[in-house]
Amino acid sequence: MIRSRPRGQTLVLFCLSMLLVTLMVTLTLSFAMRVREKMEAQHVADLAAYSSAVATARTFNSIALMRRAQTAHLVAMSGVESLISWTSVIRAGMSGTAMAAAGCGPAAALVVDLDEQLDEIFDKWHELDAAAGVQAYNIQRLGGFLSGMQGDMYERLVESVNGGPNSFAQQFAVMASQGSPWPDELQAGPTPVSEGELVHATSDGTSFGLDMAMATRGHEFITRRQGMTLGTSSARGAMAVLARAGATFNFTSTGGSAYWGSEKGHGGRADQADFTWAEDHAQVQVTFPGCAPFMVTADAYVKSTDMLDGTDEHWWNPQGPRLGDQDVGLEKQFRHTLGMVDPEDQPSTFIGGMTYNTSDDSEENNWAQPKLFALVQRDYKKRYASGSTPDPWTLNFNFSFRPSVANDFDNRGLSAGDTSADISVQQALGTGLAYYHRRGFWREPPNLWNPFWRATLVAADVDNGGDMRRGGNDVPSTVGPVAGAALKALIDAGYKGVH
Repeated sequence: MIRSRPRGQTLVLFCLSMLLVTLMVTLTLSFAMRVREKMEAQHVADLAAYSSAVATARTFNSIALMRRAQTAHLVAMSGVESLISWTSVIRAGMSGTAMAAAGCGPAAALVVDLDEQLDEIFDKWHELDAAAGVQAYNIQRLGGFLSGMQGDMYERLVESVNGGPNSFAQQFAVMASQGSPWPDELQAGPTPVSEGELVHATSDGTSFGLDMAMATRGHEFITRRQGMTLGTSSARGAMAVLARAGATFNFTSTGGSAYWGSEKGHGGRADQADFTWAEDHAQVQVTFPGCAPFMVTADAYVKSTDMLDGTDEHWWNPQGPRLGDQDVGLEKQFRHTLGMVDPEDQPSTFIGGMTYNTSDDSEENNWAQPKLFALVQRDYKKRYASGSTPDPWTLNFNFSFRPSVANDFDNRGLSAGDTSADISVQQALGTGLAYYHRRGFWREPPNLWNPFWRATLVAADVDNGGDMRRGGNDVPSTVGPVAGAALKALIDAGYKGVH
């Protein structure tokens, strides 16, 4: 029996098989790492998007509570202005009693005693009037401070969601990169859509002033002071003098209110007010024995202005012989002056603040409820910056399918087809939504009056702006033209992964 000599065919097949196995292992590792890195980036993006939505909901809830506090301050300030005007018209009524006594012969002997009592009343009145002016100023300053807090919170919110260095996406990307040999390859991408959504949600500047002004109109003493009478306890000494002389004093209010406006008489829009006003009107009748009834109309108003405006006034009629008809000297400059405004702005005493865009009632735009994008990008070029192969299982080779193109295929995944098609940046997009809901009030529209804002994760096409099938451009404008075109091609081919 003759044995054949070994010729090595098995060794050749074994080597070829090992090459194929090695290629399969490297491809498996390469694909697995890409999938893992994609999942990591997507987790970071979703976490950042949800955090952005939570931060927006909490900020809107805080603003709603501060708006309520601002309303309380405006009510209190209007009440103080009402008291200033009301006590001024009473002062005018007391002046009317002095005029009646001076014109009645049998009562002329009472003038000295009456003047002493009125002087005592008026001295106390001046003291309280100055204190009331300071109180109104302090109330407005506190309301303005609340307005400034709303603006500060809003600015910090924008920084948290716009993809900048202080954004949630960037902070989470840095945390996810700890321990990585390429710590700077994972970064947050800019998301101007988020900032635009917040601006749109709070862009209706016409409703805030009207809402806040109308919210102060519920107290009758501020808005409707008809029919109020002056009791004897309001001017004990003067009333006692009149009572000893057998005189009768009848003081009846015919109307009064406090309001914002550019002119006296409820002129102009409340939210475009130059000044704060309060006015009162009354009928005064004084009768001394032996003299005909003396009747006079008592009027008063106070005009409060900002610090840069010197036209504040405090006026009453009729005047006594020793009384002025308006603030004078330092009183005119400080007594009924409210807070400082920007010199470039028109004079204003109204307290501003954040407002919600209630004019957008479109379901296609989620009733202006803000959609928050979070973009996380992994730049693979940073791995190959030194020219080395960072992963041992990544086979670094390229070749051309066409003679006219030097490198038509790059195995590293830095370009696709033509070298100008840069696909080296891995992108993950997360979408959050801050939405309004109060249990039991399903039809209540979103607003910044009630603190019932909540947060959730949603699809990118939750509104028309994110739906590329309806011409929405939010996603392409965020991820860039290459990724946007690829997603558009997938959607056109029937891909429903984002819906």
